[in-house]
Amino acid sequence: MEDIDVEQGQLWYDKGIEHLKSGNLSGVMECFRNALYFYPNFAEVHNTIGLIQFQIEKYENAIQLFDNALAMNPNFAEAYNNRGLARSKICHKSEFPKVIEDYTKAIALNPKLVQAYLNRADTYKNLTGDNPAAILDYNQIISLDPNCLSAYINRGNIYFLSGELEKSLFDLEKALSLDTDCAEAYCGRGTVRFHLGDIEGAKKDLFKAFGLYEARGNMIYCAFTRSLIMELFRDHEVYKDLFGVESRIVKSKK
Repeated sequence: MEDIDVEQGQLWYDKGIEHLKSGNLSGVMECFRNALYFYPNFAEVHNTIGLIQFQIEKYENAIQLFDNALAMNPNFAEAYNNRGLARSKICHKSEFPKVIEDYTKAIALNPKLVQAYLNRADTYKNLTGDNPAAILDYNQIISLDPNCLSAYINRGNIYFLSGELEKSLFDLEKALSLDTDCAEAYCGRGTVRFHLGDIEGAKKDLFKAFGLYEARGNMIYCAFTRSLIMELFRDHEVYKDLFGVESRIVKSKK
């Protein structure tokens, strides 16, 4: 096709997004093919197909599609963010700076792109161990989105690891004010309370976390919380309480 028709390309793209929302992937791909027929350099199409590839864990394909999107639109902040996330799934630790570079570029293009700050902060925290840099990003996230639950939890966890227990407690309590059923926040606050000497509060929080994880069928975190309780509380009565909870869980499933 010689003539570009941006309007028709956009119409087909919008139809594809509707199919995507309903889970009709064959409809998505048909619409996107038509969108590219009318508008071959439609960066959003490549970016969205990249996200689909990311969801099915085809990370190398996703990266190539994000590369395509950026070649078509070098100012596409979301594509930089998405490429960084895909890279983080498969890259060697020597390539972590490239991941951070993608997030930083996304932020430079769109300083209000909260997801890019979150991804960069998580990379600092979990992959490079640069906790001070992570704290700065979590601070910025909270200034942009004061109700961002994960930012409070992750910042609180870093404060705990650095021995700033009161700051950690503040963040975890803020997280619980946003979500009163947040198992991760209960688990974190219980640990902080224990180290602050609030033994009963710690026990209450950790048992609450254990129950929430169990109710959601998250057996991995159930096991983690169980081991944490047994590590922190080395007394017979707490073990009896824990085993009693586990016994009730087993009976409720019969």
